[in-house]
Amino acid sequence: MDKGFRVFAVDDDPVTREMVAVVLADDCTVRTFDGAEACRAAIDGTPPDLFLLDVTMPGVDGYTFCRQLKDDFATQDVPVVFVSASDDIESRIAAYDAGAEDYIVKPFAPEELHKKILVARRLAEDKARLREQAGYAQRTALSAMTSMGELGVVLQFLSKSFACGDLAEMGGAVLEALRQYDLQGAVQMRIAGRTLSLSQNGCDVPLETGILNHVRDAGRIFQFRTRCVFNYGRVTLMVNNLPLDDPDKVGRIRDNVAILAEGADARLRAIEVEQENHRREQGVLAALPQVHHALEALQENYRRTSFELTERMIEFQEGLIKSFVHLGLTETQEEFLNRLANNNMQRIIETQDQNLGIVAQLEAVARNLGGLVRS
Repeated sequence: MDKGFRVFAVDDDPVTREMVAVVLADDCTVRTFDGAEACRAAIDGTPPDLFLLDVTMPGVDGYTFCRQLKDDFATQDVPVVFVSASDDIESRIAAYDAGAEDYIVKPFAPEELHKKILVARRLAEDKARLREQAGYAQRTALSAMTSMGELGVVLQFLSKSFACGDLAEMGGAVLEALRQYDLQGAVQMRIAGRTLSLSQNGCDVPLETGILNHVRDAGRIFQFRTRCVFNYGRVTLMVNNLPLDDPDKVGRIRDNVAILAEGADARLRAIEVEQENHRREQGVLAALPQVHHALEALQENYRRTSFELTERMIEFQEGLIKSFVHLGLTETQEEFLNRLANNNMQRIIETQDQNLGIVAQLEAVARNLGGLVRS
């Protein structure tokens, strides 16, 4: 971060102002103010790169001042980070409603403040790139809404979702569908131990991520004020700007966005299965050379054992015939023993042939398995 990154810090506590100035002195150009009025006077047509606002201040409080900044064309795109001693969900939602990008709880560590400023700068750069694409995206959305009805948006999303191969592509498709309904919101997707939160403000915005984490277990569909949350398995989708003045449209939005969320969850399940199958295929491919090596060793061991066993059987039969001279057996007894030895030798040979056949079958199975994995 270079010194050209300008931060306006507003706090009625002089200790906090001094701490912020010291922590950010090496990375930013910092100006501190004891109230919103003094800060507004210092903007003078040249806004900073970031506002760091206390929530509770005499005169204009932080929430009000943030809304004023977001309503002003000159400062509406400047990121705002709140600093507050309150660490409850109501305070965070109030900050989110006011338009803030992040929220720091007092007392904070210098490292936390430094990290938050780094994140805020990255988000500001991402937002600038998004603004460059906004004109084209809006024209595309309006054209799409003109050419097809609300259900068409759902069908188009379901069709596009089949081509999505990861979380980022799926999140982009969901947000594009919301834009075609003229809706703003955020989506969180969870798959294979990875979580991604996405909105028009960027990727994994801290305050949005915190709120999505809080509401992900709050029920399948629930609405509070202008917001509505849809929870379907691996997907949490939050719409921020329901048109409450049109109840019929709100009803249609709830129905259609529920289908969007359910469709996204179904595709994420399929992506998870595809990724798991790919991992298994790689494991099988890695194991196949070892299987072939083991089968070759088994076949070589069989040949060696078979040869040695054949030699032992021949030696046994020769020894048996020689022993007849000393045993004093009749010709019939000699023929019986010789026939018995030959029969057992034949059974041993048949057993060896069966084992060799099993080895051949295992080799065929390994070849087939390799062909299936590579196809």
